[in-house]
Amino acid sequence: MNVSGSYLRRVGSRLHGCRAGIAFVGLAVLWAGWGADSLQAQQWRARASTRIQYIEGQALMLDSVPVGQTTGSGTVRSVNGVQVTCATGASHCYYYRSGEKSQTLPAYLDLDLNVFGLGVEGLRFYASTRFRGALGTSSDKFWPRTEDNFDLLAGYAELNRNSFRIRLGRDWMAGGLGWYGYDGGSVLYRYRPARLELEAYGGWGLERGLPERVTSSSLETLGNFQPIKDNYLYGFRGSFGPLSGVSAQAIYQREILTDRSGISSERVGVEANYRTADNRWLVEGHADYDLAAGWWGKAGAKVGLWANTQVYFEGRFFRYRPVFSLQTIWVAFSPVGYTGWGGAVGLGPFENVTARLEVERRSYDDTEADVNFYDTTDRTWTARATARWQSRGKLDVQGAYWIDWGYGSGESAGNLRLGYEVNPDLSVGLKGGALQQIWEYRIGEGWIYNIGADARWRTPVGTLFGAVDGFKHNQKNNAAREDWTQWRAALGISYYLGSEPGRRP
Repeated sequence: MNVSGSYLRRVGSRLHGCRAGIAFVGLAVLWAGWGADSLQAQQWRARASTRIQYIEGQALMLDSVPVGQTTGSGTVRSVNGVQVTCATGASHCYYYRSGEKSQTLPAYLDLDLNVFGLGVEGLRFYASTRFRGALGTSSDKFWPRTEDNFDLLAGYAELNRNSFRIRLGRDWMAGGLGWYGYDGGSVLYRYRPARLELEAYGGWGLERGLPERVTSSSLETLGNFQPIKDNYLYGFRGSFGPLSGVSAQAIYQREILTDRSGISSERVGVEANYRTADNRWLVEGHADYDLAAGWWGKAGAKVGLWANTQVYFEGRFFRYRPVFSLQTIWVAFSPVGYTGWGGAVGLGPFENVTARLEVERRSYDDTEADVNFYDTTDRTWTARATARWQSRGKLDVQGAYWIDWGYGSGESAGNLRLGYEVNPDLSVGLKGGALQQIWEYRIGEGWIYNIGADARWRTPVGTLFGAVDGFKHNQKNNAAREDWTQWRAALGISYYLGSEPGRRP
């Protein structure tokens, strides 16, 4: 049998991704087993959540019709209300339609493990892992990432004392710059009287929002757009709260190539908030600046007022621009940002009744691109209304409606859920809704209706949960070729293991 070099690289990459998790688990087991007789306070706790889903889908298929069966002229014509593309001089015109339905059964196991009480104050081991796969033949495994069977989401050893904390392993930094992971370590210093925290962190950088190196085989579908070198990521974060109700935070973060030949990203961010002593006023603000690209990224301000216990007002202004690594080509296209404003009113007019009304407007920067055949706008409007009623008994009613109209597409949708608590350990629910998206996703002027049911049951073993949802695409008025009719279902259980018997999720 011939084994290609690319196959060996993929296998090696998977082993590299797993070995950190294997090393952590092995270290935790060795530590827990070593001197077990003398470590009477040793404890461990694990939370497991496993679920299996049933998902239907229909792939898009390229189809054709003879030119003579079309109506109209030019490149874009129609057949029975369906648009087709006709090349000059060609005998056939082409379009996409939905293929046969396919089913897949993705399965997941999430396992979080804490080991503590090891005879050293503040010492613990922590790991968060995810195992995934799909049942059936390879053709049935179309759900994303089911071929990637293991992820170490986080895994570190931690020494946590009153004034400092040290971590070594895989960790995440979540803050004003987003969600970034790294394989390395961090040191945190605390000064309690002023609520001061200073933290330095760094290591090998992971893909933004994913527990994978940027050169991982899991991202090889990016092809020529995938970076060829890993990153070093490091940063510094500080937070401060000298006065009651006041807090502020600043962060600096940089990514460089592992061969130190260039910068992937360099950003700074600040955020602050203030809440009055009577909790009636809330003021928040944040901003970040891309030092590598030389432009502002996200920025925003929000003011909230509790007029009384039944009425809440909120106003906000914001600015957003996408952030791309300098290792990719996307930053060369000068990503378009937008500014906007929004407002909200929260109401509690009656006992056990709450409602919220929101409106938002966004104005996009000039794309400097011409679009033929369409009248476009540089603004979008969004409005949303939600309400909830909880009876004094066991009934819970929740509903929402929203509309989004403007930049290239429009959407209107609503849903309603009726929940009932059979007893403190068992609750069930029924839900329904409708969705219309004009142009986007090609639903056309038709609607997608859905109905469903869900249940949650707490048992001495763990918490069982399940749900089933059906979607019906009602196509009409020059509706698209794609059919979004489908069924989805999920079944799972969450449970605790360890030295604290009786706990349930």
